[in-house]
Order: sequence, then C-alpha cells, then structure tokens
Amino acid sequence: STPVAGAATAMAGRKIRAKAQMIAAYLLEVHDNDVEFDVDRFVVKGAPEQFKTMKEIAFAAYNQAIPGIEPGLEAVSYYDPPNMTYPFGAYVCVMDIDVDTGVTEIRRFYALDDCGTRINPMIIEGQVHGGLTEALAVALGQEIAYDDMGNVKTGTLMDFFLPTAWEVPNYETDFTVTPSPHHPIGAKGVGESPHVGGVPCFSNAVQDAFRPFGNTHTNMPHDHWRIWQTANKLGLHD
Repeated sequence: STPVAGAATAMAGRKIRAKAQMIAAYLLEVHDNDVEFDVDRFVVKGAPEQFKTMKEIAFAAYNQAIPGIEPGLEAVSYYDPPNMTYPFGAYVCVMDIDVDTGVTEIRRFYALDDCGTRINPMIIEGQVHGGLTEALAVALGQEIAYDDMGNVKTGTLMDFFLPTAWEVPNYETDFTVTPSPHHPIGAKGVGESPHVGGVPCFSNAVQDAFRPFGNTHTNMPHDHWRIWQTANKLGLHD
C-alpha cells in the first residue's frame, strides 16, 4: 500500500535518482550539482540542449566503467512507519425511497476525500468509486443470512447483492490535500476511507427519510424488503 510500500519505493527511487545524477554528470563532463532532473532525463543547468536520458544513463550504468561508482542502477530501501497515516473524507447522500416497493434511488452522492499527496489522480478516482460502491453494497443489500438450521441462504450471486452499473449512482467527487507529516512524499491511503465513511452515509440517508415518521433505527442492510417492512410498520401504506 502507499503508506508503507509506497514510502519504501519513494526512498529507493531517490537513491536511484541520486546515483543517476552522478552518472549523468560524468557522461556530460560536468559537476554533479550542475545537472538537474527533468521528467526522463538529466539536463545541464542553463544549457537544456545538453542532457542524458534515463535510458542512456541506465545503459552506461551497466555497460561502462565509471570511476568511483559501482555498476548497476538499483537500490534497496526499508521503511518502518513511525506513525499512522490518517486519510479522511466527507460524504453526502440524497436518496429517494418508494415506500410501496422499498426501492431506493440515489439522486446525488457527493464525496470529498483527502489522501495526502495525490500520486495518480485517475487511480485515486477509481479507488474512491470502488470504496463507495462496496459501501453501497454493504449498506443496501449485502448480508450473509442463515436459516433456522444454520444453512447459508445467500451463498450465490443470485442471492448476495453485487452492485452493477444499474444500481451505482454517478458519484460527484472532490478532494483536499493534507500531506502526511512523516511519509516521505506526504501520501496516505485512499481505498478504505470512502468505504468506511460511505456505509453510514448511505444508511443515514435511509434513516433520515423515515425520521419524520418517528422511526429511529432500522437494521442494515437496507434492502427493498426491510425498507418495505419499515414503511409498513410506520403505517405509510395506509
């Protein structure tokens, strides 16, 4: 995961970059401090036309004897987290409920997450969508049910709720950036926070719909049958 493996990867990457900088300086016949990293190459400061690509540097690292530098371009790094990382988020769900059928329709869902330094926004978006979708599944349908004999009643995907594109709403996502103070690049996790926060958000939307009628609690999962039962108990079918 990013909080641990990502930290070790970043630290190893910095070692490789530092070694590559020395090799690039040797190849360009300048001092180490006279070259700087630029995406996929090292360029001479003030002379961007003079550069060595990482491909050229890697080839030299393994195929050319460079004084004072061991062959190869590899690094090993170990990371023992000095503390926890704390991603967080805020979630808002607007839900319609058909009391006659128990069917729910999510009109809007807004999610704001903070995972610290954002390494790959597209991957983060996917993690948020995945976490929220599993939260929807847990809150609105997933249950391991047993009969009186202890047999599992939800042992197949015909019985166990697995959300599809039909049930999943169009998530409105947003973010803030609060870097972790002790992670090498300030990153935190992201996959679990939308799941942890999403479950009570979906559940509270159901509770809020029934609150004006005196209902204070309904057990999860809020599937169509349970919602219909709640509406019937509250006399909403009369």
